[in-house]
Amino acid sequence: MKKVRTRKTGMQELTIAWMIFAVLFLGVFIRPVNVQASKVKLNKSTVTIYRGVSTSLKVSGSKKKVKWSSSKKSVVSVSSGKVKGIKAGTAYIYAKVGKRTLKCKVTVKEPDKSKRINLAKKEAKKIVKKYVTADLSTKERAFVLFRYLTEHCSWQLNQSSEAYQKNYGNEAYAALVMKKAACSGYAKAYTLLCEAANVPVRHVNAGSWTHQWNEVKVNRKWIKVDAYGGIFADTTGIRKSLRTSAEEQEQLVFHFTIAR
Repeated sequence: MKKVRTRKTGMQELTIAWMIFAVLFLGVFIRPVNVQASKVKLNKSTVTIYRGVSTSLKVSGSKKKVKWSSSKKSVVSVSSGKVKGIKAGTAYIYAKVGKRTLKCKVTVKEPDKSKRINLAKKEAKKIVKKYVTADLSTKERAFVLFRYLTEHCSWQLNQSSEAYQKNYGNEAYAALVMKKAACSGYAKAYTLLCEAANVPVRHVNAGSWTHQWNEVKVNRKWIKVDAYGGIFADTTGIRKSLRTSAEEQEQLVFHFTIAR
C-alpha cells in the first residue's frame, strides 16, 4: 500500500529539521562559558603609590585562598593584599586564585617635599579619626596619640644629613607614613597629630641638632611629651582603662623596636 504524505507530517519533519540545525549551529558557534571563572577579578589592574605608602588589593568572585606575590620585592611588598611602596620603580603584584593568576601593575614614585607634608597631614587625620574618641579629655587625647607613636614608629639611628635626605627621618612623613624616624620626625609627627585632635601643642628645639620633643597644654600647664624618648611626664587624670598595670608611674618609659 502506498503511504500518503500529509501536510501535517511535512510540517512536523520541517520542524524537526530546524531543531537539529539549531542544535548543530549552537554547538559550533557558541562555547560553554565558565561563569564562576569570569567573576573572579582584582579590584585594580594598575595603581600608583608613593614610597612608604600602602594600598590594598582585593580579589572578588571567589572564596578560595589567595596567594600573593611581588615581581620585585625591592620595589613593592605585598602581604594579604596590602601593598607597600619600597622604592621608586615598577613591579607587578600577582594574586593566584586556584588555577587563575591575576595581576596589578604598581608604579612607586618618590614624593617631593610638598607631597610628603600633605600625605603626613592626611595620615595624621586618619589616625586621629581611628584612635581618638569624643569622650576623651584633652590630656587623654594627647596620651593616646603619644602611645600611638611609641607603638607604631621605630628609631632611625643614622641622623646624618645624608640619611635624612634618603629616608626623611627628620620629617613627620617618616614617622607617620614610613614608620621610622629621628626625634625631630617624631616631634613633627606628634605636632600634626595633636593639631588634628585639637590638643594645644608646641615643638621644643625645633630646627636644632639637639634632642627635640613636644609639650602639650592642659589646664594652663605645659606637660613634656617625648614620643621618641618614651616619656609622658604627667599622667594624672588619665583614666586607668587607657593604661596598663605597668604604667602607674608619673614618669613613663617605653621600650622601642630599633630599626637598623
